[in-house]
Amino acid sequence: MQNLRDLLSRIADRDAKRSEATVQADVRTLLLEAPFQLSEDDLREVHLESPAGERRRIDVETGTTVIEVKRDLRRTGVLADAVKQLTGYVEAREAEMKRRYVGVITDGAEWRCFQLTPDGLQEASTFTLRKDKPDSDGLVVWLEGVLATAQQIPPVPKEITLRLGVGSSAHALDTTSLRALYAAHKDHPSVRMKRQLWARLLTTALGSQFPDTDELFVEHTLLVNTAEIIAHAVLGLDPALLPPAILLSGSQFAEHGLHGVVEPDFFDWVVFVPRGETFVRTLARRLSRFDWRAVEHDVLKVLYESVIPAETRKKLGEYYTPDWLAERMVEDTVREPLAERVLDPACGSGTFLFHAVRRYLQAADAAGLPVQEALTGVT
Repeated sequence: MQNLRDLLSRIADRDAKRSEATVQADVRTLLLEAPFQLSEDDLREVHLESPAGERRRIDVETGTTVIEVKRDLRRTGVLADAVKQLTGYVEAREAEMKRRYVGVITDGAEWRCFQLTPDGLQEASTFTLRKDKPDSDGLVVWLEGVLATAQQIPPVPKEITLRLGVGSSAHALDTTSLRALYAAHKDHPSVRMKRQLWARLLTTALGSQFPDTDELFVEHTLLVNTAEIIAHAVLGLDPALLPPAILLSGSQFAEHGLHGVVEPDFFDWVVFVPRGETFVRTLARRLSRFDWRAVEHDVLKVLYESVIPAETRKKLGEYYTPDWLAERMVEDTVREPLAERVLDPACGSGTFLFHAVRRYLQAADAAGLPVQEALTGVT
């Protein structure tokens, strides 16, 4: 780790005499030495043909991320020129590869990530690295959210909040993309209808307390899309391999007789608009990095609390019981899980039901019930 800190101190020192090529080399070294699970074969220099027939070089490309490196972004005009260059790179790669790309501009101290929207390249998230006290963990987490390279991440609250929560680069990128999609297509008949139905339902339930804003609708769209993708992963289905429309419709569940898990709703408008399926595929790829089959907590509660501000949650009347307390209450209340029925009519994200189901399955396992009988009994 000392070598990594020394490297970061050098990268962040914009006052040192150094060339742009030196910064590029150090950035490549960082990508290889930090825990991004990358090899030399994953880092490429790509040459693109411009409309004028000129050769344009992408400094570094890995996966669906292109990185433009500059010596010092503080200099007049450097950042603006870099954004112009990066726009051309991202547009060219997305047109060629038919996938969503993320652009990064850095001089080692400033790290800026961008997303292509209908209005052009839009900055989504930034990170500043200090040469005197480089935050190696912070930069690694920020970059990993952009690169999306880590695999088999344990789905514990800390990791979910760190990598998917409101302060993460991943959340910034997804929110930027989704806001742009909604802004461009809010007058689409299907989008407008679903937005109106969502507002009508919550206004009926909450009255004047309900903050009827486009921003909240977009936040709820991201949360529900995320939850629906996770639902597939929990059951062993690879979301990255499923078509977006299937992920948001829940047809895979219906085919196997499971109803009410994932169904068409207010938030599947994404797959009805241009570039919406690309957004869902990218979100699915990002979420597939977690080992969702090892879930031990109410992950939807963690996601919701890490994305929706506390003030908004209060207005919506949403309060969450800690897992440890819900587990204790279920243990005290459900004394004979194989013989009792459990009802939670206002279950929210399902914290109590989650622990009630776990208690039932543990009792079924201890009693030696066959798996099929246990699954039938739990429903």
